[in-house]
Amino acid sequence: MPARVASDTLRALAEAAGELVEHEPILVDGVGFEVSLRPADGAAIGRTLTALSAADVSAVVTGNGTRLSLGNPPRDAALLLDVSKLAGIDDFDPGEGVCHLGAGTTLAAVRAELVDSGWELPLDAPGAEPTLGGTVAAAAAGPRAQGYGMPRDVVLGLEVTLASGARTHCGGRVVKNVTGYDLCKVYTGSLGSLGVIEAAWLRLRPRPEALRSLELAGTGVAKGLAAALAAARSPASRAAVLQLAAPRSGEAFHLVVEFAGDASVVEQEAERLGDELGASDAPADAIDAVREVQGTRPGDAGLRFRVSALVSQLESVAVRLRDAGAEIQVQPGRSVVYAFFDGADPAEAFEASAEAARLGEGAALLEDGPRAAKRDRDVFGAPGPEFVIARALKQRFDPQGILNPGRFAGGL
Repeated sequence: MPARVASDTLRALAEAAGELVEHEPILVDGVGFEVSLRPADGAAIGRTLTALSAADVSAVVTGNGTRLSLGNPPRDAALLLDVSKLAGIDDFDPGEGVCHLGAGTTLAAVRAELVDSGWELPLDAPGAEPTLGGTVAAAAAGPRAQGYGMPRDVVLGLEVTLASGARTHCGGRVVKNVTGYDLCKVYTGSLGSLGVIEAAWLRLRPRPEALRSLELAGTGVAKGLAAALAAARSPASRAAVLQLAAPRSGEAFHLVVEFAGDASVVEQEAERLGDELGASDAPADAIDAVREVQGTRPGDAGLRFRVSALVSQLESVAVRLRDAGAEIQVQPGRSVVYAFFDGADPAEAFEASAEAARLGEGAALLEDGPRAAKRDRDVFGAPGPEFVIARALKQRFDPQGILNPGRFAGGL
C-alpha cells in the first residue's frame, strides 16, 4: 500500500501542482496509487516538488505509464507525479536538425511532425505510446538503436527539476554547449531517481534515401545467429533481430533486417543478403513488429529479461537461456538478448539469466515481471563497484528520497 497523506497536505500539493486527480488504482508492481498530481508546466513541477519535499512525501514519476514495469517495487511512495501535460514540440530547427520538446510528448507525435521535414527521430523505444521523458529516463531502446545509437547519443540538452524544486538545465541545442561533466548522460537511464525531466533538446537524423526490410527463416541457433551477425555487420543495416521460439517449439528461427541509407547501397546489400543467405523482402513495418515483441511479457506471471553480452558470447548466452526454457530475441548489433519466460519458476529464471550474463561478460536486468517475482530481489542484479557512485549521486540530488524511492538499482 502507498503511504498515506494527510488531507491538509494533499490540499497544499494540489495548490502547488494546479491539478490533483483521484482515480481508480494504477498498479506499480502491485502497489495501487489512487492520486496523481498533474502539473501543467515546468514552473508547476518546481512548485510541486518544493511542496513534496517540505511535506516529506515521495512520488512515483510517470507520463503515459509505458515504463512503470521497469525497476524495483516503489518504497513508501504516496502518489503519482504525472508529467504528461508537458507535451509538444516548441522549437524545431530544420537547418540544424535539432528540436526541443516536452517530456510528455509521445514519440509518435514527434514522428508525425517530422514526416515531411527530411529529418527523422532517432529514438525507437518499445511500448504503447512511449513518451520522451520515459524513454530518456529509462534509456529505452529498440532494434534501430543499432543504427540510431542509444538515447544518450540523441539527447543534446535537458531541463530537469530536482527533488528540492530547483529547476536546472544541462547541455544545450548543440554539442559544443556541453562543458565539464555531461549531466545529460547521468540523468539518462537513472529512472527518474535524480530529477524530473521537463524537456529536452534532441539531435535528429537525416531521413534515409531508401529503406528496405528483409527476412529469413531457418533452423538452428548457430545458423540463425551467424546470419544475424552477417546482416548486422552490413554497412546498410540499421536493425537486425533474430527470434527463436522456446525449445518446446523446436529450433526454428526468424531473422528480420532493416536496411537504410543511399538507394544504391541499400539495393546492393539487399541483393547480397538474398544471394548469400536466401533472405527475401519483408513488410515495411517488420522491425516495428519485432520491436513490439521486445516490449512484451508472456502472460501475467511471465518474465522478460534483458541480457547484455560480448558479441563473441552471444551464442553461449542464447543457448543458456533457451536451455532454461525461454523464448529469445537477439539483437546482435546492440549485443543484447531478450529472454521471455512463460510459466517458469522465478528463482530458476533469475539464476539462468544471471548465469547467461556471466557467460556473456555482461549484465542481466529483469525488465518486466509480477511483484511476486521481484520480492526480495533486485531486478538490476547484485550491485557492482559502480553502486558507490550511484548511491552518492542519489544522496546529492535527492537526499530525502522524494523521487521514485526504491525503484533504481540497489533499492535507491
